[in-house]
Amino acid sequence: MSPAALDRRAIRPYLALIRAPFLLFTLLVVSVPAAAAIEAGAFDPANTALALGSVLFGHVAVNVLNLVSDYRTGIDEATEETPYSGGNDVLTSGAVTYRRALAFGVGSLLLSGLFVVPLALQFGRVVPFFYAIGAVLVVGYTDVFARVGLGEFACGLGLTFLPTVMVGYVQTGTLTERLLYLSVPMFLVGFNLLLLNEFPDVEADRPNGRVNVPIVFGRRRAGQLYVALVGATVASVLYPIAVGALPATVAIAVLPVALLVPVFRGINSGTDPEITDDELGAHILWTQATIATLGAGMLLAAWL
Repeated sequence: MSPAALDRRAIRPYLALIRAPFLLFTLLVVSVPAAAAIEAGAFDPANTALALGSVLFGHVAVNVLNLVSDYRTGIDEATEETPYSGGNDVLTSGAVTYRRALAFGVGSLLLSGLFVVPLALQFGRVVPFFYAIGAVLVVGYTDVFARVGLGEFACGLGLTFLPTVMVGYVQTGTLTERLLYLSVPMFLVGFNLLLLNEFPDVEADRPNGRVNVPIVFGRRRAGQLYVALVGATVASVLYPIAVGALPATVAIAVLPVALLVPVFRGINSGTDPEITDDELGAHILWTQATIATLGAGMLLAAWL
């Protein structure tokens, strides 16, 4: 076997551990405040790269520590993996040991903090404050927030809202009105991202101590909340356009709602709706497309 093939075999378990394909989501999220900075004529490439590094390794840390916790509590063995939800077998198969995965997750969080240091030296205590909130969300997501009914909130705050605010802040050291308006749909998209992804795991999560919207209220009402939050996301895009706080080009972020037609159909399919892989795929595509078009709308405004 060639050295290259051996390298691929050695690396593959770690790519599964960090859930590498999902890390592209971080690039999409960071693109929104970066585009807003470009539109405002205040884009700082170096600070954006540092903030991206911090957010990216924070995302790696939460992915790994979530798998570590699920392995320790036995949820991974009871969860049916889908392309978009559930765990994976990288720990249960022994491809990566528990101790090594734990060290990898903690190391990723510490590395995330190193990217913050030069930004803290430049902007002061606000940046470490952002990082501290993010670190609490990373460490506490699986074993605390997901067990007290705050998992969806933590996801919206840590995965989309906080990176939007942090990356935007390190452009000039201020929180602009446009940045704050953009952070609202970003939070709602992040909240809804986890909400629907929890549907397939209800049976595995409930006996293992998880407390989330589908478990507490049932999938039917959770689905109704999902639809309501999609509507709120549309409103959070259109309202600032109507009052002149965001450029009209951002309205293209409403268009991806059309992708959710099969999801809405599935949610209304019964008193305890099951969500298919195809419907989850449409949901993920809506999430990514909404974020991408928010950024594209800001870039269009800069160009026109």
